[in-house]
Order: sequence, then structure tokens, then C-alpha cells
Amino acid sequence: MNTANVERRDILKGAAALGVTAALARGAKLMGAEASTAAKVAPTIGIQMNVGALAAPDLRPLLDDLKTRAGVNALFPFIYSNVNRWTGLPARGFVGGNFAIPHMQYYKDTSLTYKDMRATELGDLDVLEHTIAAAKPMGMKTFAWILENNESLSTSAWEPLYEMDFQGRRTDRHPSGPCNNNPAYIGYLLGLVEDYARSYDIDGVMWSSERQGGLFNALGAYHNGQGSDPGKATCFCEFCVKKAKAKGIDAERARAGFAEIEKYVKAGRARQRPRDGYFVEFFRILLRYPELLAWEQFWIDSRGELMAAIYQKVKSVKPSLQVGWHVWHALSFSPLHRAELDYAAMGKYSDFIKPVLYANCAGDRMRSFTDSVGANVFGDAPRGEMLDVFYGMMDYKEAAYDQVRAAGFSSDYVKRETKRCLDTAGGNVQVWPGIDVDVPVPAGASKRTAEGVKNDIIASFQGGATGVVLSRLYYEMDMTVLAGAGAAARELRIMN
Repeated sequence: MNTANVERRDILKGAAALGVTAALARGAKLMGAEASTAAKVAPTIGIQMNVGALAAPDLRPLLDDLKTRAGVNALFPFIYSNVNRWTGLPARGFVGGNFAIPHMQYYKDTSLTYKDMRATELGDLDVLEHTIAAAKPMGMKTFAWILENNESLSTSAWEPLYEMDFQGRRTDRHPSGPCNNNPAYIGYLLGLVEDYARSYDIDGVMWSSERQGGLFNALGAYHNGQGSDPGKATCFCEFCVKKAKAKGIDAERARAGFAEIEKYVKAGRARQRPRDGYFVEFFRILLRYPELLAWEQFWIDSRGELMAAIYQKVKSVKPSLQVGWHVWHALSFSPLHRAELDYAAMGKYSDFIKPVLYANCAGDRMRSFTDSVGANVFGDAPRGEMLDVFYGMMDYKEAAYDQVRAAGFSSDYVKRETKRCLDTAGGNVQVWPGIDVDVPVPAGASKRTAEGVKNDIIASFQGGATGVVLSRLYYEMDMTVLAGAGAAARELRIMN
């Protein structure tokens, strides 16, 4: 037997145990006097669930397996979806919507009707009520997970709620989506969370908006952004233009600036390098059109106001409900997106934050991001060198450009980002990282393993997490890989 390996393993286990003990103590402090000792607060081991898996008449075998196999004690059913792949249901004829029952007294401030919202794919089944009824006797919490639909327009009734680009065209898919300043969309979303909070015995709400402002979207500054349309920068609907004017932002100057950015991005993708280089030309456009940055900040501020309104609405119904946010994975790749999404600001209206820290698929996504912005603003250096610069900017130590897709990211990344979120968001906010369990990757990318899942969960607690959320969706997961979560929970002594 190798004594050095035994000692190292014992040290790692000791560090993991210390990490979870610290997390328990922090959780106890957050819970207040009723949890005066750490032992009274169990870490959250959540899992994101597709409604198709939750439609079985008897959920006890499924939930018992999740508890036994992975230590799961919290369910995050994706309860509102107009995109079939988030539900695990067949694509043919799919429309989707709310897989709970819309109680229309809460939707007086939106143009959407019951028919516009209620999903019919599972008949009369109320998936949220069905899930809660099965989970609660087993000691499992239920959080309503609402992922903003920005992949496609589900029905014509949704069209007026979507953003408009700087050329006056209605958008219909990512990287755009519903407008944060559209009263009908705000009315729908606040009605939805009030409905869930009043009508169901849920334990909390998690909302997700995987988007950013128009400027960074125009640059394709996100993974798989290479094919984005730089002419679709948003939002210039009547509500945004009016609100921006009241803040002293010139919408016409912003439009002119976006027209210049569109030409700049298209030229870069055609490998037409500006005379003074990509970065200089980009910065020159910003100097000429400072309204571009003002419009970007305006978009971010508007979304922050909407998130704060969601938080306040839920708390006004039931203060004990936990409200938190799924944070888009782009935060792990783009220093631009990191600059505009500030955990400190978010912490003012958060009980928990779930930063997406999908280590396995991060390798492919990091390279994809580098390729996308390597065609414009960061195109002056070879992409391998630029990736090293990004690592320096974000305090990472990951694989080189030609290796990162096959290697994925390390558990060290998970630990670092967990700690950064915790340190920035403030002491009253819990951090529950999203852990990659078989998030789909293209051919040639790294393959997820149970050992990787275990190591990422342990790293989360070492970084100060008080829980994790197993992601993306249950139906995508290999059960042998999911078992890595149970191995971590046993090593951390949070399950037998």
C-alpha cells in the first residue's frame, strides 16, 4: 500500500469534511434562531427535473432512487416551458406552457389568456401539485424553476411581449427574448410567481434568464455565438425607448452605434482586419458612440429591476419562501458578461444563487466563446494565446486551447467560482452551484464520469457552498454518473 496516497486521501477527506461543516454552520446562521446548531441545517442537494419524468402516477420509486443514489433532498421541476427539450416530452405537436394550473386572478396585468399559458401535453395533470404531494412525505423540498423562454415564439400571443432590434424588427429567439420593460411580460411573470407562491405549498422559486445586453450579443460574446446576427441587437421597443429617454439615453445615437457594430462584426467574420486592429477599432466605435455602453447598462439595470420585483412579489406572499437565480454559464467564459452581472448587486434580492458551474461541458464552451470573439474584439492575437489571457482575467488554471475541449474544466474551477460568488454576493446569500451531470456535448468533447461529479460537489463545499443543484435535466443523466453525487454526499458525511 502506498502510504503517501493514503495520507493524501485522508487529507482530502478531512478538508471536504471541514468544508461541509463550515457550510452547515453558515446555513444555520442564515436560518436564524430556530437553527441554533449546525446539525439542524441539511445542505441542499437539488436536482433539476423535467416534467415528463414527474408525470408518472406513482413518483415514490423515482424519488426514493434519487435519495438513495444521489442524496437528493430538493426538486427543481421545470414547470413552465414552451420548448420540448426542457420537458423530456416528444417534439411532434409540442406547444407547452404552464404544467401547473394558471389561476387567472393573478394574471390581470398581462395580455396572455389561460389558453396561451396552460400546457395540454399531459392532459389535466397538475405536475407541480403532483410533485409536491409525492415529495413532501419523503422529506424533499420543491422549488418552482422558471426558465425564461428565449428559444422561439411558442404562439402568436407571445409575439408582442418580445424585444425589438435596433432596426425595428421583432425578435423571436436567443440571444433575444421577452422584453424586461414590457408591461404585459412583467405582468405575466409577476402573476406566475404569485400564483405559484399562493396556490402551491412550494419551498421556493428559481428564475433563469440566459441572456445579456444587445452590445455583447452583437459581438457574439457567448458560447456558440459565432453564427449570431449582429443586426439583432435589442431592445428598442416603445417601452424601452420611452424609459431610456427618461434616463437621458439617446436611442437614435444608440441605433447608429449598433449599425457600426454590425458592420464591424460582419467584416471580422469575413476576416477583414481593421487597419488598426480589432480591439482598437472596437474601442474607437465605443468612443464615438458611448450610447452603446449606456444601452448595455440600461438593459442590465432593467433586468435587475425585474428580478428585484420577482423577489418582492414572492416575499409579499410568503416571506419564508426562498427566492434565487440560475446564472447563465456565460459568466464562466466571458469577462464582458462577468463585468455586467455583478453578484454584489444580485445579492440584495437573493436568498440563494445557483451559478452554472458545469465543469465538463465548460471546455467545449470556453473554446467556442474564444472562437466567437476571436473573430472581432479579441481577434488580434492567436486564439490559443487569447485563451490564456482569458484564464488570467478570470483566475483560472485550465487546459490549453488545443486540449480544453477534450479535457473539460477542473474541479478547481468549481471551487474558485463558488468562493467568488459567495465572497461577492454577501453573507446572507447561500450559494448552490449547478453541477454538470451529462450536460450534452459535441463529439470530441470530454465525457462526464461519476468521479468527476463527486469531485465537483466536494469542490463546491470546499469553496463554501451550502448546497448544489444537479443539472441540466434528469432525463439527460446516466444513472451511473448521477451516482457520483451520492458518493460525494457520503464522503462529505451528509448522507449514510
